[in-house]
Amino acid sequence: MFQNKNFIFLWFVNVFTTLAVELFNITILVTIYEQTESTVLTAGTMVARTLPSFLISPVAGVIVDRFLRKNILIFMNFLRIFIIACVIWFLQKNGDVTFWGYYLIIAGLAVAGVFSKPASMALIPLLVLKTHLVKANSLIMTTNLIIMAVSFTIGSWLILAMQLKYISTLVVLLFAISIMATMLIKISSLKKTNENNKKETLWKSLTLGWSYLNKHKIAKPLTIMEALEHLPHGIWTSAIMLAFTIKVLHGDISDWGYQLTGFFAGMIVGSIGSLSVISNLISRYSGRIIIINAFAVGFFTFAYANSPNIWVAVIWSFLFGLPFAIRDIAQDSLLQSTVEEKQLGRVYATREMLGNAIFMFAGIFFAWLSDFMSIRIIYVMGGVMYIFTGFYALSNKVLRKSDMTDI
Repeated sequence: MFQNKNFIFLWFVNVFTTLAVELFNITILVTIYEQTESTVLTAGTMVARTLPSFLISPVAGVIVDRFLRKNILIFMNFLRIFIIACVIWFLQKNGDVTFWGYYLIIAGLAVAGVFSKPASMALIPLLVLKTHLVKANSLIMTTNLIIMAVSFTIGSWLILAMQLKYISTLVVLLFAISIMATMLIKISSLKKTNENNKKETLWKSLTLGWSYLNKHKIAKPLTIMEALEHLPHGIWTSAIMLAFTIKVLHGDISDWGYQLTGFFAGMIVGSIGSLSVISNLISRYSGRIIIINAFAVGFFTFAYANSPNIWVAVIWSFLFGLPFAIRDIAQDSLLQSTVEEKQLGRVYATREMLGNAIFMFAGIFFAWLSDFMSIRIIYVMGGVMYIFTGFYALSNKVLRKSDMTDI
């Protein structure tokens, strides 16, 4: 896989694009907080990032399956450069960007992401052998997690060291490098498929995509499972963890940071393990591993709810991240090996739409609920939801017995 130069180019695209997006969003988040000193207005950036997925994912999935995915990645990064260039131009004019303006900027970048993510994920099975899908997805996830962790440190340093317009210029440079890496990817088998898809009307492509997903014996339960799990995912948002740390564990912001670091460290370890130690097990027992990890995250959520102090909470946060990462990699690899290539973009886009919509609702609802109910009880509720999802997956015979070895 590491000798596959086309996949390596895609990996570079992922690295530079993710770094650029995260750096810019983090600096915008800090900028909004410094301007408004409002936690609520700062949290609005989460809505700005997730709302576009809910609104346009179905159409995005159709577009991804109708056109060359390589070209979609290039176009979306050009769109990002245009958005950031507008920010630079406005700041050069000494304009005062309001928090509403920053929301629009974040939403614009999120729109590009709605197209880019399914296009990138749907490219992976075209660039690597089926036997390398688990390792490819593990490498992508490991890199993303490391970049996200590093971006918080770099972003907070940059916002102190230089003005936003200079940070924006750096972000444009990263997007430009990503475009150049995308242009180096060579795909020979995708053109014919996408030309056939272009013959369909947009509405027909959309309805056929929903029909295909509804009838698919593995993609359908995985999509339902993903949607169900985004309800308890809303309990693990930064805002609720912060409230749990301060109100229940009597810690401070640094203690909250330790838990987030523990969670990301757990996901990194889990994704590295999937890349090397257990990649063959994921290929052979994909369905069973997905089910086991659903129960595992439920158990660790129960344990986290009963944390007596900060350091125990850090340990449970780390352990929660392990199965979380392994589950994601197993689901992605199973989808990429069972879903038809011409439908893969729509399947990913639909999963993103449902997941983000439920996550946005759950994050706001549970944050509101935490003002009236014990946060420990809320985390116990989250554990119950994860366990319910595990039983749902266990009850599906096709998913339970699914693997990647005989597909």
